[in-house]
Amino acid sequence: MIKSVNDNQPNLIKDILALYCPNGIDLDPTYSKGNFYKSIEQPRLKSDLFPQSSDVIGSDAAQLWLEDSSISSIMFDPPFVAGHTKEKPTGIIGERFHGFRYVPDLWEWYDKCLTEFHRVLKKDGVLIFKCQDTISSGKQWLSHVHIINKAEEIGFYSKDLFILTAKSRIIGHNHQNQQHARKFHSYFLVLEKT
Repeated sequence: MIKSVNDNQPNLIKDILALYCPNGIDLDPTYSKGNFYKSIEQPRLKSDLFPQSSDVIGSDAAQLWLEDSSISSIMFDPPFVAGHTKEKPTGIIGERFHGFRYVPDLWEWYDKCLTEFHRVLKKDGVLIFKCQDTISSGKQWLSHVHIINKAEEIGFYSKDLFILTAKSRIIGHNHQNQQHARKFHSYFLVLEKT
């Protein structure tokens, strides 16, 4: 039985693929080092803003080189780094990935990516969008709600939602005066182009 909640990312991805992408993933536009694909088949096409190997195409996920309605599936795992106060993000994740100064800037990029993914996906094509809610400047930012609403406005159908729970998370520098619940989960939204 496939469940909507899992604490094992490879198993959760295998479940999503079994239900919605039995032929695998056509494109990962934020491929990075390909950590998603250690235990599943590699995507047919790989791209990233900062390619780290020769088989990855340099491309912004919001401006793809693909023709309209040309692929059947996309796996999108963008960095969630937003709300940093220095010139660039810091810490383990910040050093490895590009980030956005403010959450609305990140969401604006998500919106552009959703529009672009809708353009390149075939009818009934599937977008698997990994996201995480966050707290920034003492405010709760429910990214999964924003993404679902924007996706449906663009023309996607929210087909399913999976929750990946974390066994542990890196604790930041400002958690002494906690005002919100610590996020120990992320979402995999399954969106279908209608």
